[in-house]
Amino acid sequence: MIEEGDLTRLLPRLRVGELDLFVGRLEPGYAAPDLKTEALYAEPMCVVVRPDHEMASAAKPAWRQLVQLPWVVPPPWASSRMKLEQMFYKHRLVPPSDIVETASFLVTLSCIRERCAVGFLALGVARHFEGEGLVKVLRLPVPIELPPVGMITMHGRKPTPATGQLMQCLRTAANR
Repeated sequence: MIEEGDLTRLLPRLRVGELDLFVGRLEPGYAAPDLKTEALYAEPMCVVVRPDHEMASAAKPAWRQLVQLPWVVPPPWASSRMKLEQMFYKHRLVPPSDIVETASFLVTLSCIRERCAVGFLALGVARHFEGEGLVKVLRLPVPIELPPVGMITMHGRKPTPATGQLMQCLRTAANR
């Protein structure tokens, strides 16, 4: 079974054995001696809109143009959210107030499509959705550093055969 969620909800379930593996950003605030982490790859972030959005064809979109629009953003605890807010401050802007907060890709995509919201996604995810015609990646630099994407397991807990195989597949894919 694959479950989508954030660290605050999934880590307790990993600890009690309800989950075998967490795959996502290795948020430093959740590091603990009982957790084993393995970084897989770095994943930059980008800003996206739906393909027919007024900003989709902008040659040089600017943060000041986007701040007044509705946004769908990561939850407050996520390092990517803090870094996004810092980008607005860097441009001397107050972060958007019309926001939906979520860790769900489905909710993010729905808000981009249905609310005509601006989204903040990992570049690989955004490029996949762009290839499907669902979003447009804006030509807007997002020069932020985030924790790598990786795996979290429990120290001393041997992975099941299926989990071990999945972990090896993830390593192989990340090395490409």
